[in-house]
Amino acid sequence: SWEPIRNWNIALDWGLFNNRLTGSFDYFQRSTLDMVGPAPTLPVILGTAVPKTNNTDLCTMGYELTIGWKDQIKDFSYGIQFTLADSRTKILDYPNEKKSIWTYIPGRYTGEIWGYTTIGIAKSQEEMDAHLASLPNGGQNAVGSTWGAGDIMFADINGDGKVSSGAQTLNDPGDMKVIGNSTPRYMYGINVNLAWKGLDFSMFWQGVGKRDYMPSQYNMVFWGAGEGEWWSANLKPHLDYFRTADSPLGENLDAYYPRPRFWSPNSQAQTRYLQNAAYVRLKNMQIGYTIPNILSNKLGIENCRIFLSGENLLTFTKLSETMDPESVGLGGHGNNRDKGSVYPLSKVLSVGLSVNF
Repeated sequence: SWEPIRNWNIALDWGLFNNRLTGSFDYFQRSTLDMVGPAPTLPVILGTAVPKTNNTDLCTMGYELTIGWKDQIKDFSYGIQFTLADSRTKILDYPNEKKSIWTYIPGRYTGEIWGYTTIGIAKSQEEMDAHLASLPNGGQNAVGSTWGAGDIMFADINGDGKVSSGAQTLNDPGDMKVIGNSTPRYMYGINVNLAWKGLDFSMFWQGVGKRDYMPSQYNMVFWGAGEGEWWSANLKPHLDYFRTADSPLGENLDAYYPRPRFWSPNSQAQTRYLQNAAYVRLKNMQIGYTIPNILSNKLGIENCRIFLSGENLLTFTKLSETMDPESVGLGGHGNNRDKGSVYPLSKVLSVGLSVNF
């Protein structure tokens, strides 16, 4: 059936100092009831795919803030505007009787990232053997096999003598825990405009203040040689992988990446490779000059302006340079999702001439 939606919000708009200082603030809450959510888990004796139903209630809460200042001093005019928005979605009700960590959990926010705690990369076979010996009840067999030098050592955070995902439920997540949240938070923008006589300048910055991102095992642009020879990449950052002294490229025991392995168990969601996907980007910058009317009228035109414009000129982020902060997690379907198949945004420079007769 249709999903009932209930909204309420409270807002404030203001204009002060002859509207040189303007702004608005809006707090909102949107409840979606009887939403069509993920199909609940049913016994395999059902014999077919579980149908989706109206089984979810959720609530999204957030705010939007805009504040700006503009003024003119003789021939010089300027303006700056700042926007900030944030929201989170909380699950109110969902039939997750087993409290599986891979679907909606009532009372918790969406976007949680579950993963293992990384101890580090074993620099020798002896170090890996010592780590596995400290896990007498199964080592890391539940995560992968043939562990050796250059592989990840995971922490046994529940102290049961092995590394595993347990029952993958909220009551028994094994050695997994919430290591981040993929929901973009504190999305902001800064718009600046300056003008003096015939010259004008503008720039627009946008960014996300907080976002975690864990590249899946299918993300070839992050993991490089991981899933198989036909779904692998070899970019410059991938050269910082673990290798011993007998490698043609030389020893690299303090590498960022583990040793390359196809279908690697090292690509588990984990704290070591959780990415900080917050960023700020100069989306657009433009400088122009409008020919004075006295000169343009002599040329038989009403207005003439020449300008230089640039897009995506600068980006500041701690995200791996193999990915673009605006396109992480996009691309593909099913098991092909998140392979990193989306091209990053390009830098664009353009020159233009605008003439009105």
